[in-house]
Amino acid sequence: MSNRTYIVVFHGEWQGQKIVDIGDDPCFDNIPTWGICRPTNRRSVRPGDTLFFIAKIQSDYFLKGWFKVGEKIDYLTAMERFPNRQNVIISNQKADRQNRWRYGKLKKKYTEKYGDKIPSFLLDLKSAEGTFYQNPLDNHEIDNWKCRRIFHCQSRQFEYCINANCCLKNGETLDNYKNYIVADPENWDNVEDLNVTLDDIRSSTGFNRPIRTPMNQHNVQRFDNYKEKLLNYLEKRKRAAAKSSRLPR
Repeated sequence: MSNRTYIVVFHGEWQGQKIVDIGDDPCFDNIPTWGICRPTNRRSVRPGDTLFFIAKIQSDYFLKGWFKVGEKIDYLTAMERFPNRQNVIISNQKADRQNRWRYGKLKKKYTEKYGDKIPSFLLDLKSAEGTFYQNPLDNHEIDNWKCRRIFHCQSRQFEYCINANCCLKNGETLDNYKNYIVADPENWDNVEDLNVTLDDIRSSTGFNRPIRTPMNQHNVQRFDNYKEKLLNYLEKRKRAAAKSSRLPR
């Protein structure tokens, strides 16, 4: 099966000359990782695929960087290998936090059955490898971290857990959920300093599909036919930037 290429839009902001995501996902430290956002897409991505990450900053779009997927690992392995990254959603440390729900219908179903007390099964993750907690740096809601981001559970599964008043995935091995994506260390680049815009991407590759859906969403899109054109364009921009930096002032 041939490798695929995708463009992934995330909400970013400029911090000085650096583009960052509020949850640092994607994280473009050495080496890049992607571990929280777009859980359904992360599940379908395979080693060998290429990902281009585009930051939406207010009404503009800038290319943050790209990488070839080197491997997909489970979250315990991610915690051990990248212990200080915000996009590793589990932790050994239990922290005090504001317990917010994201899905009002699910909260209503739970509170109608059990009252307002926060269910403990939303605050911890009991696996075959031990008990873990939500990363203190992660700001996802209690019904939107392990349920959606690790286990990929949908509302129907969550309702089963409500009826049982426990997480029905308790005791499973985290090795079953290898959806934390790690870049190939030899195939990635952070190009935020080039200020490559969406218009630059379109003009250099011929990519002309809408970046947003009619519902104003930013779905992950296939980019197979444009990959090499964009990589060649980035190399030209890098050479031009290097040449400019050598010119006398």
